Amino acid sequence: MPFIGETLPNGKRFISMRVKFVGVMAVTGIAVLVTALSVIPLALQVFQKYHTRPDRVDERLEDYVRDFAAYVAEEKVTSYNTKAVVEWTRRHRSVYLTVFNDGDDHFGAAGGELWEGEEQPDMDPFFDELISEDEDSGISAGTEGNMYIVLFANGIHSVAVVDYSLSTGTDIIIILGVLSAILIFFVILLLYYHNQTRAIVSLSHEVETVSGGDLTAAIDSDRGDEIGQLAYDVDAMRDTILRRMEEEQKAWQANSDLLTSMTHDIRTPLTTLLGYMELLSADSESLTPEQRDYIRVCTAKAEQIKGLSDKLFLYFWAFNRVEPEGELEAVEASLLFEQLVADYIPAMEAAGIHVEAELSAIRPGDTVRIRPDSIRRVTDNVFDNLLKYADRHVPVLVAASCGEGTLTVSVSNTTAHKSDKTSSTRIGVKTCINMMKAMNGSFETKAEGRSFTAALTLPLFDAISQ
Repeated sequence: MPFIGETLPNGKRFISMRVKFVGVMAVTGIAVLVTALSVIPLALQVFQKYHTRPDRVDERLEDYVRDFAAYVAEEKVTSYNTKAVVEWTRRHRSVYLTVFNDGDDHFGAAGGELWEGEEQPDMDPFFDELISEDEDSGISAGTEGNMYIVLFANGIHSVAVVDYSLSTGTDIIIILGVLSAILIFFVILLLYYHNQTRAIVSLSHEVETVSGGDLTAAIDSDRGDEIGQLAYDVDAMRDTILRRMEEEQKAWQANSDLLTSMTHDIRTPLTTLLGYMELLSADSESLTPEQRDYIRVCTAKAEQIKGLSDKLFLYFWAFNRVEPEGELEAVEASLLFEQLVADYIPAMEAAGIHVEAELSAIRPGDTVRIRPDSIRRVTDNVFDNLLKYADRHVPVLVAASCGEGTLTVSVSNTTAHKSDKTSSTRIGVKTCINMMKAMNGSFETKAEGRSFTAALTLPLFDAISQ
């Protein structure tokens, strides 16, 4: 882990995410304190200054009295109808209303509740001042009030109106201020986590692109924290994998070149040697029995070396996915497979295996694109296995069928009762699959009990389109 302040490979100074979080919390705390200690008091001061202006106070009180007088007239309320007065205050939550009858008889109502006699709230001294001749005493902390004359159903009576809207407004401002401070706290934290999450999601998408196989896609990050360091480490790992793949590709190419060279270098003298052995064997009458044995042994060893060379080639095909040389050649499908089957019939008949060919499904003019050496190696593999494992009493069926733009030639047989394939490495099958795939075709095998089928499939092309 880098030290704080250390320069990362992307050129950014490293700052730990823990340090960033502490900084964000500090900024959030300062914002909350500023809101609580500055913004809320300032808002209260502005509100109180505006709300307690004399003209605003008189306007509100007069509005209350007019509304109450209209209510009394409409509902024909008497000065003793406490229920009606309480109902009016329920509609006007910021007003304390006192109705004065004869003498000291009076009652008050506020917020839909009745206050009368000894049960009146602690505002009684305030109302005593309102009743006095000094009207200026009608202002108290958080309230505004005054005396008015109202015509009730039973006559004219005095009412005292006290405005509590300043206290209510103050409470609302304080509550809104607290909620604003909480909102600021969560907004700053959400913005911080959104920034962190966006960086992680972006890194995840880039890693997903690389894991999907596109190793050329670089993983970038301009962050100076653990996420930036992680992005650099993942990108370094990508570069390492890409470099090793390139080295592997070079090694594979070297192996391919070596195999091609070895195959050519071995086959050339072997072909010559086998030719000479055949010439010597043809003139066996002039040879002694000992010389004939020497020629036989040399021929067998040469064939053995040729077989080992072919096996080396098959292993390379199966496990290294070597790309064949040369372009695909267009050939007529019926001629190709008729010739291939005809080439194997003598050896199969000599081994006691009867071959039945049904290739009439191949239409005249149907063309396939192949590499002759590759298709020959595939069929060699199939018929070599038949010679090893096929039941001599059951004929081998070679059949052709055409699908939508494809030609399939299947070879079906029944395996002998005593055939043993437990030691098979299936190198031949893997080789056939790779060779057919390189010709845009496929190779499939299917075994059910003693029945075995190998199917070669190639795309068809019309002769006119060639």
